[in-house]
Amino acid sequence: MKKILLILFLTIIIAEFFISCSRDEPTPTGPPPVVIVPVTLNEIYSQGVLSNPDWIELYNPNSDSINIGSYMVYNLIGKNGTKPKKSIPAGTYIHGMSYYVVVVNDTISTSAFDLSATGETVWFENGTGTIIDSVSVPALGIDSSYARKPDGASTWVIVTPPTKGDANSILPIVMNEIFVQGVAGNLDWIEMYNPNTTSVDASGYNIYDSGGQGGTKPKKEFPAGTIIPAKGFYVIIVDTASYTGDLSGFGLSQNGESVWLENASGNIIDNITFPAMPTANGAVTYGRKPDGTSNWQILTVITRGTSNN
Repeated sequence: MKKILLILFLTIIIAEFFISCSRDEPTPTGPPPVVIVPVTLNEIYSQGVLSNPDWIELYNPNSDSINIGSYMVYNLIGKNGTKPKKSIPAGTYIHGMSYYVVVVNDTISTSAFDLSATGETVWFENGTGTIIDSVSVPALGIDSSYARKPDGASTWVIVTPPTKGDANSILPIVMNEIFVQGVAGNLDWIEMYNPNTTSVDASGYNIYDSGGQGGTKPKKEFPAGTIIPAKGFYVIIVDTASYTGDLSGFGLSQNGESVWLENASGNIIDNITFPAMPTANGAVTYGRKPDGTSNWQILTVITRGTSNN
């Protein structure tokens, strides 16, 4: 009997040995593969004029640069083949968490197209012709764009003013009040307003009228170290007489004209055409009221460097 039990015990031990030898070894695991999220449409501006044409902003939500050469943007006429789709130049990269702006009605290429101010759909495809994003854009005002907020999110909202080439969660600096009836000792000036809850470095920003826009004179550059505090103001004197030897100075016409503001990347972030100003007493400006809104009006109380409210 003992021999039988011993044989049975040995048989079980041997069987377990062979079973354990036949088990699959665990597969070693490495780091998870890097997931590349597609570049997306991020902001669209459809109320362009010759000096600031229609544009589409793209956003790279990844930490690494993405090559978007030969990617294409287009509206219905491109989708239907009525004209070529607008191709992004070969070798174009978007840095991680950064933006690339495509001017769509550049007027010089066969693929140029206007974006309808009353609303339409735009598409974005990669270099293999696969559509990777599209959006139906609503009717927009001249001072508004349609944007994802925050950048790359699924939520699209109307943004006023546009944030071309900048984060949609951070509003751009805007022109807020304009004084055009300067005299010696109180020259023409333009006030800027920072609508954000944090300060903004405006170093290298430029402001200019038609002379700077047309290239007949330099644009007036903000000094290095220009910091505009949260919900704060910054006034720049634009008149030539205030800067000896500075060719970028310009006077503002009492008959009305256009002025532009661009950020340090050279993107136009604000522009306004102000009307002829009353000349009876000179004590008026043209400003946004409330501050930073799209509501411009003639102000009979000058509020240089302080709130128009």
